[in-house]
Amino acid sequence: MKKSLIAMAVLAAAGAASAQSSVQLYGIADVWVGGVKATGSKAQTVVNSGGVSSSRFGLKGSEDLGGGLKAIFTLEQGFNLDTGAQATAGQAFSREASVGLAGNFGEVKLGKVWTAYDDVQNASNPVFDSALTPSAGAFASTSYNANPANGIKYTSPSYAGFSGIVSYALDENDIKTPASEVSALAVQYANGPLAAAVAYQSQRTAIAGKSIEFTNLNASYNLGVVTLKGAYAQRDNNEGTKDKEYQLGVDYPLAANLILSAGYASSEDKANGVKQFDNSGFGVAAAYVLSKRTTAYAGVRSTKLDYVDAAKTDVTTNIYAVGVKHVF
Repeated sequence: MKKSLIAMAVLAAAGAASAQSSVQLYGIADVWVGGVKATGSKAQTVVNSGGVSSSRFGLKGSEDLGGGLKAIFTLEQGFNLDTGAQATAGQAFSREASVGLAGNFGEVKLGKVWTAYDDVQNASNPVFDSALTPSAGAFASTSYNANPANGIKYTSPSYAGFSGIVSYALDENDIKTPASEVSALAVQYANGPLAAAVAYQSQRTAIAGKSIEFTNLNASYNLGVVTLKGAYAQRDNNEGTKDKEYQLGVDYPLAANLILSAGYASSEDKANGVKQFDNSGFGVAAAYVLSKRTTAYAGVRSTKLDYVDAAKTDVTTNIYAVGVKHVF
């Protein structure tokens, strides 16, 4: 009888614990097939991972600690669907490995986390924020360190549509490592048809006392018939090189489950105030929603690098892609 009562008590305790905590397995499998052709190179037919979203799998969960407080964690690994290889060799959780607390105050995470800049800088990208988005080939500011190690991150709750994010990654080495010490902050607004964000990130360079600074301002407005998108970005490496960039785009629903998206991007690079090159491009793609979790897509992106120096060869790169994205 005692054994039965003890067993029932254990089961009841386990049930209460499971009701207060949860663990979720999730992921994205995204792959595309197409052609890539750049000036001076032979055309290639490829099968590549991550046309719209980087392929990944992960575990995330939470535990109710009472009083509106929760313990949270995320373990997320990126992989290449075309080869099965790790996205970053030697890292078990290359995308995120974090634990933290969440409540009415917002959310705090510790570990390998995405920077505040990364959280918002792609928010208004046209062409589904994919490999076909023109800024992916035309912007220099996409070279930032997106998820450094040894990070601390705070995300505020939303107040009247406004929210803020702050992140800082420590350099734990006496010999300072480039891009390992990263500080970032962002403010975003989302209310009705308007969404906007501004973000800043600074990361160390190999030269003592120098850093690379990234700034991004983007917005989108849903007119009902179409959604307009725009962004301005800047990269300054504090060594004389500066890039100024902008992007415009539009999403147009052709049907309830079919969206056409197009965009144009342009950037200008200067060294010590002297223009070095222009980089521009356009992209257009369609996404067909097959189900709640599966989307097929197809499109093209073309970018051109124009040097001021006539002795250098301009480079045009074209990508044609057809792919499928599955979320689980």
